[in-house]
Amino acid sequence: MRLFGMAMKNSNEGRMEFTETEKALTNAELNDFEEYVGLQLPEQYRNHLLTYNGGRCEPNVFDVSKNGKPNQSCIDWFLAIYDGEADNLKDYVDDVKIKVKRMPQHILPIAHDPGGNLICISCGDKDNGAIYFWDHENEVDYSIAQDDDYSNLYLIARSLHEFFDSLK
Repeated sequence: MRLFGMAMKNSNEGRMEFTETEKALTNAELNDFEEYVGLQLPEQYRNHLLTYNGGRCEPNVFDVSKNGKPNQSCIDWFLAIYDGEADNLKDYVDDVKIKVKRMPQHILPIAHDPGGNLICISCGDKDNGAIYFWDHENEVDYSIAQDDDYSNLYLIARSLHEFFDSLK
């Protein structure tokens, strides 16, 4: 069962609201998750998960440029760390990173759009905290490709807060 959240206050002056979130996480639960995925979460995303664990957000529409062509998409659900089945972050990690290497090791899914594409965050040194749109129709096999192959990843924002600020 999903619980209702409250308005999120960050640099977008409180215009963003999260609803239908899961129960709040503890630092220990986040530490366990980081150990599970072998990544250290960027601070903005870590703080976000401590406040809002999954759910829907408004506004939720964002712009993405794919191969120089402007596009729009929207966030359907943010992924949550919890024991349920729907929109479970661990399940997504298992599906796109562990069972089959469908994205670079340092890229982590954080949300999805209605079409099955993912919104991801980089946990890498080079672009830590950057937000990317992952296009499932142009998948790369990372058991063969190098982690620096971003051919199906499109930069949306340089940080989570910048991404939130861009939503309409």
